[in-house]
Amino acid sequence: MLKEDVIKSSESPWSSPVVLVKKKNGEWRFCVDYRRLNKVTKKDVYPLPRIDDALDCLAGAQIFSMMYLKSGYWQVELDDKDREKTAFVTPDGLFEFKVMPFGLCNAPATFERMMDSVLRGLKWKICLCYLDDIIVFAPNFQEHQVRLRKVLTCIQGAGLSLNSSKCCFGKKKLLILGHLVDEHGIYPDPEKVAAVEKFPIPQNIADVRSFLGISSYYRRFIKNFANVARPLQELLKKDAKFTWKSPQKHSFAALKKSLIGHPVLGHFQPEADTLIHSDASGYGIGAVLVQLQDGQEKPIAYASRSLTPAEKNYSTTEKECLAVIWAISKFRPYLFGKPFTVVTDHHSLCWLANVKDPSGRLARWALRLQEYDITIVYKSGRKHSDADSLSRNPLISTSVETCDEIPTLASVTEYIKEQLKDPKLKSIIKVLKRGDEYQNYLLKDGVLYKKTFDPMGQQWLLVVPKQLRGDILRSLHDAPTAGHLGFAKTYDRIRRKYYWPGLYGNTRRYISHCKECQRRKTPPQLPPGRLQPIEPPDIPFAKVGIDLLGRFPVTRSGNRWIIVCTDYLTRFTVTKALPTGEAIEVAKFIVEEIILKHGSPKEMISDRGHTFLSNLVKTINELCQTSHLLTTAYHPQTNGLTERFNKTLADMLSMYTDVEQKNWDTVLPFVTFAYNSAKQNSTGFSPFFLIYGRNITTPLDVILPHNNDQDHDDSYVQQLITRSEEARQLAKIHIKDAQASDKRRYDARHRSVSYKIGDLVWVYTPIRKVGLSEKLLRRYFGPYRITRQMSEVTYEVESMETDKKRRKLKDVVHVLRIKPYYEPKKQLGEEQHVVVSRRPVTRSQTRKQRDAVL
Repeated sequence: MLKEDVIKSSESPWSSPVVLVKKKNGEWRFCVDYRRLNKVTKKDVYPLPRIDDALDCLAGAQIFSMMYLKSGYWQVELDDKDREKTAFVTPDGLFEFKVMPFGLCNAPATFERMMDSVLRGLKWKICLCYLDDIIVFAPNFQEHQVRLRKVLTCIQGAGLSLNSSKCCFGKKKLLILGHLVDEHGIYPDPEKVAAVEKFPIPQNIADVRSFLGISSYYRRFIKNFANVARPLQELLKKDAKFTWKSPQKHSFAALKKSLIGHPVLGHFQPEADTLIHSDASGYGIGAVLVQLQDGQEKPIAYASRSLTPAEKNYSTTEKECLAVIWAISKFRPYLFGKPFTVVTDHHSLCWLANVKDPSGRLARWALRLQEYDITIVYKSGRKHSDADSLSRNPLISTSVETCDEIPTLASVTEYIKEQLKDPKLKSIIKVLKRGDEYQNYLLKDGVLYKKTFDPMGQQWLLVVPKQLRGDILRSLHDAPTAGHLGFAKTYDRIRRKYYWPGLYGNTRRYISHCKECQRRKTPPQLPPGRLQPIEPPDIPFAKVGIDLLGRFPVTRSGNRWIIVCTDYLTRFTVTKALPTGEAIEVAKFIVEEIILKHGSPKEMISDRGHTFLSNLVKTINELCQTSHLLTTAYHPQTNGLTERFNKTLADMLSMYTDVEQKNWDTVLPFVTFAYNSAKQNSTGFSPFFLIYGRNITTPLDVILPHNNDQDHDDSYVQQLITRSEEARQLAKIHIKDAQASDKRRYDARHRSVSYKIGDLVWVYTPIRKVGLSEKLLRRYFGPYRITRQMSEVTYEVESMETDKKRRKLKDVVHVLRIKPYYEPKKQLGEEQHVVVSRRPVTRSQTRKQRDAVL
C-alpha cells in the first residue's frame, strides 16, 4: 500500500486496530476495525439508489453492459485534515490512509455522491450506478455503443479505473441488483427461489411438518390453502402413520407450485421495513428476505445452501452466525445503506454485532457487519419455521425480543444480587455503605471491587461471587473469543479484570478438566512409556516379524505388494513380491518360504491387518503351534525390526527402479541378497553367516577366485557347527547390548506411567476425513475404561458406549496413545468461600496463598 501511495506514515493521535481477512482465493485482505471511529462519526445521509427505481428505468432496454470499478474506495482521496482519523497501528509503526478506506460508515454515501457527480446528466437516462456497479442499457446495439462510449468517457475523464476481469458488455440478459433483466421484463434471481423449488419429497412426518411450516407461514398468498394442505395436515394428527399416496403427492405438488410461483416473491420496496429470517441446521443454512408491506410480511426471495465439510464442524452458534453473514451477503443489493432487521431463533447471535476483542473467524464476520445498519432480534424456533425449513433442506404474528448485550455473562444487577448473598461479601459491603474504608475494597454503583497493583499501575478488579465464577471461566476459556488457550494465558486474562479467592487453583483445575482441551491437546510433558525391547531367541527363525509393504505401482508381472519376514536373532530377511497381498498369498508365503525352509517359528509378530488376522493364517499358526503376537494399533514400533527393514528396503529399491517404477519386483531378490550378505551393526555378523555358518560367495568371488578350499571331513563339519553356535550366541549378546543402549537413550526422553484397572482414559486415534484438515480434527476419543494391563506399556481398554449391537468395543493400546481423563467440573470455584482477613500479605507468600487473602 505504501508503493501504491495508498497510505503514509502518521503521527496521528487516532489509532484503530488492523485485521487480516482471508479472501476466497486464499489471498489476504487488509482491513481496519473502524467501529469506534464510526460511533463518533457524523452520519452522511446521502441516499443510495432505490432498487425499484433502478429497475423501472430499464423498461424498453434490450442490450445491457455491466462495469465494476477497480478498488473503488481507493480511488477517492481523503481530505488532508481527515486523514489522521484513519490511522491504524502495525508492528512497523502508525500509518494513515491517503484515500478512502474500507470500513468507514460514510464510505458508501461518499462514494455514491462521487459517482453521481461523475455521471451527472447520464444516470437514470442511459445508465445506472449503484456504488461501484455501473449498468449501461439501450434499446438496440447501435444506441448501446453510443451510450457506452459516453459513460466510458466520463469515467476516463474522472481518472477512474475499471476492473476488466469483472466487466461484461452487450448482453441481452443480465443479472442486475439481484434481478434477472431482459427485454421481456424483470425476474427474480433463479438461485433465490431454487431452495424452495428443490425441496425434496418428504420421507417422514418430520419432513412433512417442516414443509408445512414454510407453507403455512405464507398461506395468505396461496388460494384455498386449508383445502390444498388438508392431506398433509392429516399426517400431523396424533397417532397418525406416515403414508405417501396420491392425495399427499397432489397436495405437496400444488403447494410447491404455488410457493415458487408469482405470489411468493413480492416487489422490493426500499421504504418498507426489511427483515432477514435466518437459521442453520447441521447440514445447511437458510434465509428469507421479508418486508412489511400493507401491514403484512411478504417474502421477497428465498436462499439456502449446504454446509461445506469444514463448516459442518462449526459450533451451533458459529453456524447461526454464518447463516446471518451469508444471508446479508446474498441479499446485499437490498440491504446496503438502509436499516434492516435479522430475525434468528438462536439467542446468542445477539452479541455478534457488539462482540468485543474479536479474533479469527468472528473478527472477519464482525468486520463485514460494520457498514450495515443492522438490528438482530430473537424469535423462537417454533415461530421461525420459514428459514428453519430451508436450512434443513438446503438443496432445497411473532413477539420479538431485541438483544443489546451478551446474554452469556451476568448483568450488573445479577452481580449486586449475588454479592449480597455471600455473607462475607455482604459484611464488607455494609462497612463500605456506612462510609467507612475497608482495606483494598471499593463499592461503586452497588458493585464490590478489589484494588490490586501491577506494572501498569493500580487496578480495580470485580469481585466475583461464587455462583458466577463458572460463567467467568467459561466465557474467558471456552468462548470462541477466548480460544481454549492454556492455563497461563487464561489465568492472566481473568486476573486482570476479576478476583475471587482461589482463582489460581480454580483456573488450573478448570482448564485441566476441560473436555474440549482434553480431546485435542497433547500434554506438555515427556511422552509416556519406557522402551520394552523384544528378547532375541536362541535359535534362528524361532521368533520372526512379518509385514506387508505397499502398495507399489503394478509391475509388468502384476505384482503390487512385498511381504517381508525378518528373523529376530540373525536379522535374516525373506521377501517376495505379491499381486494382491490377500490371505491366500500370505499363507502360501509362510508355508513355502518360512516353514518349509527354516522350520516353524515359535512366535510370529505382525500388525493387525486383516490379512494376518484371517482364518487361513490363524489355522496355519495353530497347526504349527506358533504363537501369533499382534502389535497395538497405531504403534508400528512394536514390530520395530521389520518396520526398520521396510525403510531400508524401500531406499535400496529406489536406487534401481526405472522411471515408470515397473521393475521393482525384478530388483527385489537382488537387494534382499545384498542386505542378507552385509554385516549388521547390532549382531556383528551378516545374517547369511549366522544362518549358514560361512560367508556367502558373491559373483565377484567367482570372477576373482580365492584359495578357500576346505576339506569337508568330519572335523570341518564339527568346526562349522561350533562356529555357527558361537557366532549366534555372540550375536545374541551384541543384540542385547545394542538394545540396552537404545533403551537408555529412549528412556531418557520418556517417563514411566502406570494405570489401574477401572481408570478412565482418552485414546489417541489419528483419523482422516475427505475434505477436512487433519490439523482441525480432534485427536483423542473417549472416555475409555482400563480393563486389563497386558504388559508394562500396553493396556486393554473398553469404550463407555455401546455399538449398534449393544456391545462395548475393546482394544489393546500402547501407553503412548492414552492419557488420563478428567471429568469436567460443572461449577469450579463455587466451593470456595471468601475469607476476610486483615493480616498483611508478605512477599514470601506464594501466589496461591496471596489469592486466598482478601
